[in-house]
Amino acid sequence: MDGFTQFDGNLLIGIQQTLNADWLTPVMKVITMFGEGGIFWIAVCLLLMIFKRTRRLGILCSLSLAFTFLCCNLALKPLVDRTRPWITFSAVNAMLPPPGDSSFPSGHSANAMGPAWAMFISTLPVKHRVKNEDTGEVRLIRSYREVPCLGWKGSGVDAKKAHGFGIAAVVLACLIGLSRLYLGMHYPSDVICGLLLGMICATIIHSFVKKAEEKRGIIGG
Repeated sequence: MDGFTQFDGNLLIGIQQTLNADWLTPVMKVITMFGEGGIFWIAVCLLLMIFKRTRRLGILCSLSLAFTFLCCNLALKPLVDRTRPWITFSAVNAMLPPPGDSSFPSGHSANAMGPAWAMFISTLPVKHRVKNEDTGEVRLIRSYREVPCLGWKGSGVDAKKAHGFGIAAVVLACLIGLSRLYLGMHYPSDVICGLLLGMICATIIHSFVKKAEEKRGIIGG
């Protein structure tokens, strides 16, 4: 066993022993269900696309989820093929049935963070400089009014409110990652890399769509 795996396993054991509580176990099992099979996040993406005022946002989240799934479940998991922690460390308490795939990266974490991060960065207020004509002072301000329409044909939900949901989605994705540690399903590095992978995939999709829209116009505009 290499030194990193030993450290990763000991860290997981420490997390489980520190957080373990009878009342918290069922809570963590409920939280982890929000990442099971990506069903919840698929439903969120479909719901956003159904409604005209959130359709463009739904497309961005759907593309991010699909790209994250491709990179995580179809590419990295079989490529790395990491053994689950309870198989290597007998002290790890696996509280759920074996998922049947490899450990790295955490699919629950990645596939939750992908659409959550897409929602977050797509609703960020736009920065721009404003110059005071009297003093010459230049200030950097943020405005939600400059956020591209999140809906269809000019009908979009308020970006500030949507950003609040984006923050909540990111928090939920992080809690899903924590639940995977609590339940003994993944090493800490699996979860951390899964969350980062979701963020990276969503950022790539966001950048690609932004460049395409600069040439062809806003989706559904």
